Amino acid sequence: MDSSLSQLQVALGDAYLIEREVGGDGMSRVVLATEASRKRRVAIVVLPPEQAGSVNAARFARAIELAAHLQHPHILPILAAGARGDLRYYVTPYVEGESLRHRLTREGPLPVGDAARFLEEIADALEYAHLRGVVHGDISPEHILLEGDHAVLTDLGVAGAIAAGEPHMDARADIYALAAVGYEMLAGVPPFGGATAQAVRADEPPDLHASRPDVPAALGQAIATGLARDPAARFASAAAFRDAVAAGAGPLAARPRARV
Repeated sequence: MDSSLSQLQVALGDAYLIEREVGGDGMSRVVLATEASRKRRVAIVVLPPEQAGSVNAARFARAIELAAHLQHPHILPILAAGARGDLRYYVTPYVEGESLRHRLTREGPLPVGDAARFLEEIADALEYAHLRGVVHGDISPEHILLEGDHAVLTDLGVAGAIAAGEPHMDARADIYALAAVGYEMLAGVPPFGGATAQAVRADEPPDLHASRPDVPAALGQAIATGLARDPAARFASAAAFRDAVAAGAGPLAARPRARV
C-alpha cells in the first residue's frame, strides 16, 4: 500500500478496510474497501493532493452535504465523506459494472436504443439535481457507470466544488456536456476536435446523422441543440433535453423496467 493510501487508511480508522485501487482519472483515485459494520464493499473516491489542496474544506463539505441528500435511481449516492489535512475523500456504493468510457473503448459506437436510454436516464438525474441547486460540472463517460441496462451518474456535486469559479459552469453547461457524451456514444468519437476549450466553443455542432445514418433525425437534432455554441440556444433544462431525446428515439429506446 503506497503512502497516500496508508494515510487514507489512518483517516478511515476501523470503519473501512482498504483492499486495492480500482480506478480513477485526473480528478480522483478510486479505492475498493470493505465497510466493517455492514461487511459490504464500497468505493472510496480520493482527491489527489494537487486537487485537494485547492479545494476549500468548507466548500467540499457543503458540496458533499448537498450531494448526500440526492436520492435518485440514476445517481450514485454518497454514504460518507471526510477530510484530514489535504486529504479529501468520500464513500459510495461499489458498482460491479463498468464505466461508459470502458464500454466505448471496448465496443465503439453503441446501439441507438442503448445510447438514447442512457441519455434519458442521466438527463433525468441532472434535472433532479439541478432543481435542488446541484450542478455536476464534469459530465463525461468516465463519470457515468453502467449497471446492467441502466446508467448511473457519479461524482455529482463534488466536481462542481473542485471547479468552483468556472464562468461557464451552470445547468446548461451540464446539458452541453451530456449532449457531447450522447454524440460520442453514437458516433464513437467526441463531437469536437479543438485542441483548446476556446477552439471547441468556436466550432459548430457536427452533423451526427452524416456519420451515423441510422440515428433518427429528431434524435440527432436533440443532440445538436444540446451542443449549441450559444447557451441561450440550448435546452432550457435537462428535462427538456430528456424529453427531446425520448421523442427523437421513439421505440428504438424501449427501456427495461426502471430500478426502484
